[in-house]
Amino acid sequence: MKTRHVCAILGVAAAAGAIVFTQSLVATGDAQAPAVAKRMLAEVPVGDGALAARFALDFRPGGRVMQGPPMVANVATRPGVAGIAVTRALFAQRRLKTPAVGTSLKLVGRNGAYDLEISEVIDWERPAGFRSAYPNAFVSPETAATIGEDWERFRPEPFENIAAAFKSDAVRNMDRSKPLLLCAAALTALALLVNTLLLSVGARRREIAVLRLAGMTRSGVVRLLVREALALAAAGFAAGTAVAIAAVFAFAASDAATFPEGAAVSWGAVAAVAAATPLVAAAASLFAMKSALSVKPLEAASARPPRRSRAGMVVAFAFGFGSFVAVEVWGSSLMKAFVPSPEWPDAIVSILPAGVSSFDIEKLRNVEGVAWIAELQPLQVNFDPFEEMTGPGGGQTRESARPDGARGRGRGGPQRPKPGRNALLLASDRLPRFRFVAGDRESAEKAIATEDACIITSMMARSRNLALGGTVDLDCGRGLKMKLRIAGIVDLNWHLVTSRALVRGMNGAPANTDGPVFVGFDTLAACDPRPQQMVGMTHVWLDFDPEFLARHGAFEAGRRVEAGIVKALDGAYTEDDTGEVKGNAVRLHSRDEIADGTLAHGSDLIGAMAKIPFIFVFVVSIGFVAMLVAAADSRRRELAVLRAAGATRARLVAVLASEAAGVALRGLAWGFACGAPAGWLFTFPTRAAMANWGLPVCFEIPWATLALGAGGGIAAALAVALPASFAIILRATRRTS
Repeated sequence: MKTRHVCAILGVAAAAGAIVFTQSLVATGDAQAPAVAKRMLAEVPVGDGALAARFALDFRPGGRVMQGPPMVANVATRPGVAGIAVTRALFAQRRLKTPAVGTSLKLVGRNGAYDLEISEVIDWERPAGFRSAYPNAFVSPETAATIGEDWERFRPEPFENIAAAFKSDAVRNMDRSKPLLLCAAALTALALLVNTLLLSVGARRREIAVLRLAGMTRSGVVRLLVREALALAAAGFAAGTAVAIAAVFAFAASDAATFPEGAAVSWGAVAAVAAATPLVAAAASLFAMKSALSVKPLEAASARPPRRSRAGMVVAFAFGFGSFVAVEVWGSSLMKAFVPSPEWPDAIVSILPAGVSSFDIEKLRNVEGVAWIAELQPLQVNFDPFEEMTGPGGGQTRESARPDGARGRGRGGPQRPKPGRNALLLASDRLPRFRFVAGDRESAEKAIATEDACIITSMMARSRNLALGGTVDLDCGRGLKMKLRIAGIVDLNWHLVTSRALVRGMNGAPANTDGPVFVGFDTLAACDPRPQQMVGMTHVWLDFDPEFLARHGAFEAGRRVEAGIVKALDGAYTEDDTGEVKGNAVRLHSRDEIADGTLAHGSDLIGAMAKIPFIFVFVVSIGFVAMLVAAADSRRRELAVLRAAGATRARLVAVLASEAAGVALRGLAWGFACGAPAGWLFTFPTRAAMANWGLPVCFEIPWATLALGAGGGIAAALAVALPASFAIILRATRRTS
């Protein structure tokens, strides 16, 4: 078998095997879920008549307020528990080490915050999915009675119903990346087949010319090319699928505790790869068709050595690196819209769940390290006419029974209507230095202070087709509807600030929103269906004193200011660096920490996705072996002359390796030129699918990441080319010596 054929088969096998292996791992993970759920019911049982409630957990490893969604503690009652008994799964949901017995935990409910001491650690560390309500912590019925929340009777479910909660994040991420994996694998197989077919045409030009001279028609040449492509693709599919299935079974057998049900094969993935294999082979044949049909019968008399063909390898490398570039540019361009704008204040402080009196804001004026501080009052209000919210945050609030048969305000609360698309009203007596893209700051501030006017973000203006001077129409409930005149539009990235600071999702509203709408206090009060005496000050926003911030840094400055706020509100700061004020948890959320966490998390997600095409860059590098063999054949006389002139083997190896490096550089250039605009264009359908957020059109090129990727691509090419060149030259010089 020719070297070029071996390279093509290995490439197709790697592409097919990657799909079958990863999708079979998904199937294997899914197959374990019922067994894991059944084992959890046995190891973490909940007694008959137990009560349950759901809390957020104010847990701060290293003293830092955690970024991302809050940790959720599903607490049930169990007789004989002193303090709180926690499972390791409670902390494994965020990959955290379980704190020691005796550590104080702060639970934040709907009605208050509660400090409980860990008295027992239950050795169960498989976290259920975020939406699962199965308990991961326990308190005694007596402790539950002292916690001012609405407890409901726990409703046990058979293990089949909760099995889906044990599909791991890794498995879900593999399943989500399936489209990218399929595209990258198909492009890889296509690239290596094209490279092999072009090399094959170049090496067999004289043979094809003889066949044409003997009467073979152009259609016969086409059939010859297609048969070769189909044979190589079929062999690669068979080898890759067999190895992938064997690897899945070996992987599952190596960790019987994690995979008690053994391996499962995704026959759907096998069928999809089998169906795609002839299509990829046909596409590769089309790429090489022009070269094959250009062979003339008169070339049968030619004594020229085979032609060198670099085009196939340039295309192959461009496909691989271009896919990597496209993913990075796509992710970076989308991520730019989620990094908080620097015009946001330095920090938002949440005082949850109930807040304090608005008069207490005066106590915060002299907190050390604060340049300015102001109340920030949020309220989510549906748009008019009502637009039902679908997707995450949509659906209907569940009704469940309390032990006494009444309806409460917690998970056993009354059935609420389906949530609608809404505006997040934010009232404050201080408007930060936002950048206006329509209107001006002076007139906008005056308008929201003296009339029912508002300032919206450019995201909302885009998503709802709003303009300066138009209106935001709101349905406030109780039959009250309001029209707010748009007095200004600001360019602002707000999403993760309002999410991390828990500004959204309060009072039963969905966590999703179309964005902030800045209004005056009187306007917000008119929209609020709650009696004014029941509305607490739940948030403030502030700027640090520049000298204080420079002296301490964002993290330490935030801790000091948070402690100062707690003290000013007559609260207490606990040993584990959490603040409590009259049954509330006080948390300071620094804009810069949110931004750093956003960038780090985004880089992790994009990097994980970019690994898929970049791994195939290494697979594509296999094609350099076939290209160098063909290059050595076409340059046989040249290499012999150099050898006779005294060139060492190292010099000849360098000649071949430099050819591979040149091809890799051309492939990288074409990959960047095509991948960057492709990645940017991919952001358009992605933004369209992200329900009406009005994300801005951004084109961001992560130069540092792409430079590292290019360096990795060159390293991959040389890692294959150098040993291949040495083997080729060693064989050639032995033959001539």
